[in-house]
Order: sequence, then structure tokens, then C-alpha cells
Amino acid sequence: MNNQDLRVLKTIENIENVFFELLGSKPIEKITVAELARVARINKGTFYRHYLDIPDLYMKTMQKDGVFAEYYHVNNADANLFLMPDDVSIEDALMTTDMMSTGFHAVENAEVCYGDSVVVFGIGPVGLMAVAGSALLGCGKLYAIGTRPNCAALAKEYGATNIISYKEGDIVQQILDLNHGPVDKVIIAGGNGQSINQALQMVRPNGVISNVNFMDPSDSVNFPAILWGLGMSNVSLRCGFCPGGARRIERLIRMIQAGRVHPGKLLNYKFEGFDKIEDAFKLMDSKPKDLIKPYVLIG
Repeated sequence: MNNQDLRVLKTIENIENVFFELLGSKPIEKITVAELARVARINKGTFYRHYLDIPDLYMKTMQKDGVFAEYYHVNNADANLFLMPDDVSIEDALMTTDMMSTGFHAVENAEVCYGDSVVVFGIGPVGLMAVAGSALLGCGKLYAIGTRPNCAALAKEYGATNIISYKEGDIVQQILDLNHGPVDKVIIAGGNGQSINQALQMVRPNGVISNVNFMDPSDSVNFPAILWGLGMSNVSLRCGFCPGGARRIERLIRMIQAGRVHPGKLLNYKFEGFDKIEDAFKLMDSKPKDLIKPYVLIG
């Protein structure tokens, strides 16, 4: 390795270390290239030689193949690992790292406030956590869109006031009728590009639409200008990955310890042993009607 290669590696290491330092104190959407460059004492051009933007940096530093093993390397362990307390179940703790964090991020992006009327599209694991997060922030009417009976029952347990089913008619009209007009916030945790159109039809001017749903690459989002108030409705559309890291997990764990929420209830299929990982994936692919979330207990 020549000196040039060593300098490049040290620069990348510096950028990543600063990134995780910042990620420990604020969500990813609040981190800018300008701030990272200032803290890392580099110019922005140096950053852009290695990364397209902050999300690109996140993807390159947070993803790693080969974690279905007895041992694996955790990137920036000090920033990402949190010691599980004895008074928190494995099931509850497991859900903080993704489902709970993502669902709560959708609520944070929606800026749910006391008394807000809220709609949650999709009551899979992420949507159910968005229901729980909205209820914990003191929203008023909370409409959860979904049809699976066990998911609907859990949504009610987490705080949904109404379950909306497409089988009972147009979901937009159902919500407008029940709410006597548009709602304050809409969270999309399921559906497709058409869900954006539906959300625009049910959210009030100055409202917020928060999307955490991964859409299909073939999907398109197109909506008539009238749904956007001819461009004057001041409706905010927000989306993105949830933040992570030990500090965020610690905050979520505290809510579990206080008995405010138990995300482990999402886990309704249990497998044991490395040899059952494939079975768990097959279950997720086949999607039986009662499936919420499977997990594999190893060791």
C-alpha cells in the first residue's frame, strides 16, 4: 500500500467516524454535508469524492453481508450496540432496532401533536408501531387502514380508534365521513404509489404526509394538481430511512421499561436454530393471513 492509498483510507475512516458521532446525537435527516465536513475538518469536495450524499454514506457504512453467522463484525460498535437490560424481553428489544424505530420515525416526520387526527396506511409491523407512536404522543382520532383480523386487533390495542377496510368501500370517503372532514396527519406504512394520491385527498391544508413505505421500482407517483391545492395547499410530504444507533435504541428501551409499549407483540411466529432461518424467510415470502412478524431465536 502506498502513501496515497493510506491517506485515502484515513480520510474515509475520519468521515465515517464523524458521521457516527453525529448520528449518535441527531437523526440522519438533520445531518448535512457542510456540518460533517466542518467537524471532520475536510472540504466538501473531499466528501463528494467518496460519497454522493449523506444517504449514500449511510448505506455504504451501515450495510454488511454475512450476518447470519455465530460471529460477525459490527460497524462502529460503540455507536451502534446497546446492552440489553435484564428487565426487557428479547422480543421487545429485537423490535426496537427496526420496526419500532421505523414506525416511530414516521410519527416523528409527521409531527403528530396532541389532539391530531391521524391516518395510518397499512397495519403490518411498521404501521402498527406508527399507531402506537401516534397514540403515545396523544393524538385524537386514529384511523388504521388494514384488513387482517389479528393486525386490526393489535392496532386497537396499540391505540387505534377506528379500523378502516377497503372491503367496506372507498377508504378516503370512509375517513372523511368518520372524521367529518380532512385529517391533520397521514402516515404511509403500506400500499403503493396510489397511496400518495389517497393521502392527499384526506389530509387538510397545512397537514403532513409521512411515508416510510418502500415502493416498487416500477411504481410511479402522479397526482392531479387539484389534490395539491393547485400547488397552494402547503401540504408537506416527508420520507426517508429511520435513524439508528445506540442512543436511539436506549430511548426506545426506556419506553418499554416504563410499560408504555410492548413491540414484541408483533412477533407471532417463532423459529429456533440456524437451520430455521430459511423457513422463516419462506414464511415471509408466502405471507399467511395471520402473519405479523416471524423471528429466529439462535442459541
